[in-house]
Amino acid sequence: MDNNAMTEKLNNLEAMAASLNELLTVQETVVAEQSERIRKDEIALKESNERFIAFIKEAAMRLKNPMEVVEQNISLVIDDVERGQFDNRDILLQLKIQIRNLEQIRKNIIELNKAIVDRSGDFSESSRKFLTE
Repeated sequence: MDNNAMTEKLNNLEAMAASLNELLTVQETVVAEQSERIRKDEIALKESNERFIAFIKEAAMRLKNPMEVVEQNISLVIDDVERGQFDNRDILLQLKIQIRNLEQIRKNIIELNKAIVDRSGDFSESSRKFLTE
């Protein structure tokens, strides 16, 4: 093989090596960018999950305490009726108050259900409607 042919082959090999090196550099850049995007997405997902769990805890507390209060208040009404120590107007007022408390609890449950349904796309339209209305 003559010098010109050898030089041309070497030049071609060097050009190919340079192209491969450039391709690897681009690939490393793309992988680094994608890794950074994935890392940011993971952080955002973790923060979103933490907010959602905090919301669930808050909602559970807003449901648990009022339910216990309603339960205790209705027990007191029953005790008064069983002992014959009641005034119809007083009993009626106490029961109306408990109905309002139960309405608020229902609203809290609907709010919680909406958050769960909005977060998950796994509900049929009929289930979604049942849980959120």
